[in-house]
Amino acid sequence: MTGAETLARAGIAKTLAACTQAGDARKAEAYAACFTIQGVLILDQTHAGRETIRDWMLAPSVIPRPRNTTAPGFVSHHLTTCRIELTSESTATVKTYWFVISATGLDHSGYYDDQFERVGDAWLIAARKPRTLWVSPASVLAQEKPQKL
Repeated sequence: MTGAETLARAGIAKTLAACTQAGDARKAEAYAACFTIQGVLILDQTHAGRETIRDWMLAPSVIPRPRNTTAPGFVSHHLTTCRIELTSESTATVKTYWFVISATGLDHSGYYDDQFERVGDAWLIAARKPRTLWVSPASVLAQEKPQKL
């Protein structure tokens, strides 16, 4: 591995950590700064551009409340296995597994499909698509089931 590859991997890891911590703390500016200016966050809807991503993070519904309570919810993302494939001197494809802890315990898990670009000395997210693999029945994300009459 070359010195440039080592620096690229370290830069990507730095951005992954910064994005995760900013997201959990709802620091919208810091979260959006982890994306390129034209970055894309693909959820149920596509949020294109750093400003749009910041506005999404500021929305009151980003962090859900635990089911059956009015107490505010929290989520704590934990990154695990990460595969970084450098596709050029300034681009990379990254797949990072994660799990989330909430007030209910182990809440949900999945992975991020990311495209990174080097911008100056920083490695930023050009596109991110989170993929959820498992959701606890008690998850802050789980929909309450309608009651049977």
